[in-house]
Amino acid sequence: MGALTSTPRQSGARPQDTAEYLIGSFVGEKSFPLGSDFWQKLLELPLNLQWPNERVTEACQLLAQNNCCTRHLTKILIHLAWCLQESISASDGPSSAHVKAINAVYISSVFLKYLIESNHIEELRLSMGTSEPTPKDFVRGIFLASYN
Repeated sequence: MGALTSTPRQSGARPQDTAEYLIGSFVGEKSFPLGSDFWQKLLELPLNLQWPNERVTEACQLLAQNNCCTRHLTKILIHLAWCLQESISASDGPSSAHVKAINAVYISSVFLKYLIESNHIEELRLSMGTSEPTPKDFVRGIFLASYN
């Protein structure tokens, strides 16, 4: 789950290689816009692949370090909300949106658990960067303290 230097370009790439690249990109320094197809690829990953605990910890540390610039934690939570909305509106049983929502919950829960348990609360940064275009119907400036 560490940052990788190259993209698996072959269509026959092993799922482990593709997952390594996408998770490495998620925790890495490069920020992907909210509308990038990167998010669809990440959320379509089969999450039955296992990484050793030290690799997961390394990825969590990288996200904690880079999230202040990338805001990827916020972006995956926004995609989670969108997938849930799409899943609820789909009436024909489990959809790809349902699978993506489950994947978003799983991925975000691993990183949120690490940030909370390791006392990195300040690294949560659950906001969008000012240079990021605001999605339609997206409310800015609401703080968690407002919900008390």
